[in-house]
Amino acid sequence: MEVSEFVAGLAFFISLLAYIETKRANRSQSRLTDREVELVRIQIQTAQNEAKREKTAAVSARLNKVDKSSWKLRVFNTGPAPALNIRLVLDEQNSIIQENSASRKFPMSKLEKGQSVELAAFVHMQSNPKEWLRIRWDDPSGKDRENRIEITI
Repeated sequence: MEVSEFVAGLAFFISLLAYIETKRANRSQSRLTDREVELVRIQIQTAQNEAKREKTAAVSARLNKVDKSSWKLRVFNTGPAPALNIRLVLDEQNSIIQENSASRKFPMSKLEKGQSVELAAFVHMQSNPKEWLRIRWDDPSGKDRENRIEITI
């Protein structure tokens, strides 16, 4: 075996090692690229969800006892967007909120974030302990959004 054959064999062996290491590095880079693509997809989804949430109002209501015999129904918006055209839908058997009381304040044109409105509630001995109330509104994310709330005494 001559020196030239030995050098050629050594060069071939070194190039074979370089080829194997390059393949391993390419596989690793491919996995890293796949993870980066997945991360970017998650970031885009999160940004889209956040943008949608920023356009959504969250209107709800709570029955509060003011003093020994007075009750108020408080309708409020906790979402980041303003609620527009807010409507109360009272069930026929609703005995807590009188329709003429609600019709004086509703439909409301706008309810900003953190803003609320109170209605007089009439709780008496024959009042149902649980009643359902539906609130409908529009916001920048859509029309006729609804929240169905169980009011308990």
